[in-house]
Amino acid sequence: MEKILSVSVAAYNVQEFIRTNLDSFVNSEVREDIEVLVTDDGSKDETPNIVSEYETKYPGVVKLIKQKNAGPGSTVNSGINHASR
Repeated sequence: MEKILSVSVAAYNVQEFIRTNLDSFVNSEVREDIEVLVTDDGSKDETPNIVSEYETKYPGVVKLIKQKNAGPGSTVNSGINHASR
């Protein structure tokens, strides 16, 4: 099924919150219609590892994009560049 919505999530050192955020998108009622692009902006905590777990568990729904720390504007642009919609 083709995705109808791309969601871009900017992430930097948010290990305490990222699971709650991603759980809201992997609900079985919507996950087939969306893609969640998480751009990790060079986190120094467990954020990228947690997102990677979701990427493995929900292939085609959650995608981790890693980059060196470049600020919030760059994460928005990264999400746009990787979106399928």
